[in-house]
Amino acid sequence: MSNQSESLESVVIGDGVVVKGTFTVPSKAIINGVIEGDLTAEEVLIGPTGRITGRVSAKVIDVRGQLHNTIISEKSLIVRATGKIAGKVQYAEIEIEKGGEIEGTLSQSADGPAIQVGTSPAA
Repeated sequence: MSNQSESLESVVIGDGVVVKGTFTVPSKAIINGVIEGDLTAEEVLIGPTGRITGRVSAKVIDVRGQLHNTIISEKSLIVRATGKIAGKVQYAEIEIEKGGEIEGTLSQSADGPAIQVGTSPAA
């Protein structure tokens, strides 16, 4: 029963679909098309053909496509091998697969220091 409830609180933007505006999704947002605007959800999955240009805020953000502007991940941010992020990124935990790209400013929320892209940790 909870799966049906979750699907009712979720949204899927299909490949080839372009939407503009501000969106609040109680559960999961699966983006295979394009959002031009802001998105707030519990969990955001951006598929390989997906692109969001705007502010994205969620507990978990999984990027296989493109994400541009301001990104706030309250729990975990995963950038897959096909994922590309450009902008200001705030996260609690981050995972970047080989091939994943991030350009911009990274900052770890509350618990840790800011990270500058392109620097190596001290040995």
